[in-house]
Amino acid sequence: MKSKKSLEQGICIVMIIAGHASSDHNLTSEYLSQRLGVSDSYLKKITRQLVLAGLIESNSGKNGGFTLKKKPEKISLYDIFIAIEGKESFVSATGLVEKVFFHNKTLAHKREKEVLDIFKNAELLYKDYLKTCTLDRFLDDISSYPL
Repeated sequence: MKSKKSLEQGICIVMIIAGHASSDHNLTSEYLSQRLGVSDSYLKKITRQLVLAGLIESNSGKNGGFTLKKKPEKISLYDIFIAIEGKESFVSATGLVEKVFFHNKTLAHKREKEVLDIFKNAELLYKDYLKTCTLDRFLDDISSYPL
């Protein structure tokens, strides 16, 4: 499985915001894009996904910017993964296995199901592990850096 580049950026955005949550500063998209060295327009697409997922909120106005919507210990890497990657399964069948077992469609479907089940179990283990990794475990290292 290959994740989108925006997943790493989404994790970094939320970590920066979380790391400075106690500073009473809303972090602007301009600040975040400069800090991460990414385009502001691309960053806005990612922050929009994070806002829609309920992980951060966007505040408008003179002192506007982004803040966390949940406490860091309530935001897992899984939450960010789902916000960016979506809930679609890693693997789906295309029917190609029928060309391998062309002589026996029943066997083809059986083998296809076996392979899909293996990948689905691996996906569940992966996602369950991401659920155990919350942002608070990274914050001591981030919050010590000034804005």
